[in-house]
Amino acid sequence: MIDYSSFYKIFFDRIYITNDACDYSAAQRSLKRLNRIPVFRVKAKEDIPREHLNQRTLLITLPRGERLGYCPGSRGHLCCNYLTVDLYVGCPLGCTYCIMKSYLNFSPITVYPYASSSIERIREISFSNPGRMVRIGTGEVGDSLFLDPVFELSEEFIRGLADCENVFFELKTKTHFVDHLLGIHKKGNAVIGFSLSPDKIAEREEGDASSLKNRLEAAAKAVENGFLVSFHFDPVFLTDDFKGCYSTLVDELKLIPEERIAWISLGTFRYTAQLKDKIGCRDYLFEEFVLCKDGKYRYLQRIRAEVYRFLVEKIRTFCSAPVYMCMESAAVWKKVFGALPSEVSGLEGVFHKVTL
Repeated sequence: MIDYSSFYKIFFDRIYITNDACDYSAAQRSLKRLNRIPVFRVKAKEDIPREHLNQRTLLITLPRGERLGYCPGSRGHLCCNYLTVDLYVGCPLGCTYCIMKSYLNFSPITVYPYASSSIERIREISFSNPGRMVRIGTGEVGDSLFLDPVFELSEEFIRGLADCENVFFELKTKTHFVDHLLGIHKKGNAVIGFSLSPDKIAEREEGDASSLKNRLEAAAKAVENGFLVSFHFDPVFLTDDFKGCYSTLVDELKLIPEERIAWISLGTFRYTAQLKDKIGCRDYLFEEFVLCKDGKYRYLQRIRAEVYRFLVEKIRTFCSAPVYMCMESAAVWKKVFGALPSEVSGLEGVFHKVTL
C-alpha cells in the first residue's frame, strides 16, 4: 500500500483548502491521506500568502465559471476539437519542455474536488450529439493521474459516463498510477492515455515522471483490465539518432493489442519565447526553428513533415488505430497524409466538432 502522505510530501510543503470545498468527499479523503502535510483553511485563493503562490502549494477549491470547453487550439493550425475538463490544474513533475511553465509556475497546483456537474454536462453533450464520437479529457492543464490516487475523481467520471456509448473519456498521464482504477467494473469507453518519449529523453528531460518502462507496463495492465489506451508522442524531438530511438519506442507498442488502442497523436517540439526563457540551456534548443502564426517556434515545415511521415509509416506496420498530428498546419497535413484530416480515412470522427 502506498504511503500517500510520504510520497506527496516530496512535492508539496503545504495544503490550502477553501471553505467552500471542505465538505466534498474527495477533499475530505485527500486530507486524510495527506495527513503529514500541513493544512490551512482560507476563504479564497486570494487569501494565500504571496510567498506560497507556487507549485510547492496544493490548493483544493471550487472553480469559478465553466470547467468544460473546447481545446483552445493554436492560431493557424488544425485542432482536433477535443473537449477538456479542468480537474487537476498544474503539474509538479518538472519536464524541462513543459508549456505550462509559460503561465502556471506562480500558481499552486490546484484540484477541483467536485465532479458531478461536469459529468452531467458531458452526458448532455453525449445525448445531443448522437452517433458522433465525443472525445474529452482532463489532461489539458495538468496530469490526469498524478494526484488521482488521492482524490479518486477519475473514477467518478468513468462510472458516470460508462453508459454513454459515444463518449471516449481520456485520462492523459506521464505516470504509471493506474492501480486505483483497475477494479472499476463498468469502464465504458474510458481511455488511459500515456505520453511517451524514448528512454534517453524521458530520463533527461521528464523530471519526476514515471520511467518509460513503468508507463508501458501500466498501459499493458490497463488493457488487461478492460481499458482502452492511447499514446501521445508529443513533443517529438529531432535528436541525432531520431530514427533509431523512436523506432525502438514505437516497437514497444507492438505488445499492446491494436484493437485496444483508441488513437495515437504526434506533435513535434514547439515553444514560446516565454518558455524558452524558462527552459534555459538544453541541447534540443540548438536546432533550427521558425516562428509560426500562433507565436510558437517549430522545426522547419519540411523537417516536421519528414518526422511525421517516418513515424506514421512505422506505426502503420503493426497498428491501424487513428493517428493524427496535434496542432499542425494544413500544409503539413497535406505533405504527410496528402489530405486534410476531414478527408483522411479513420479521422472523420476524431476531428468532428461536437455541439456544446
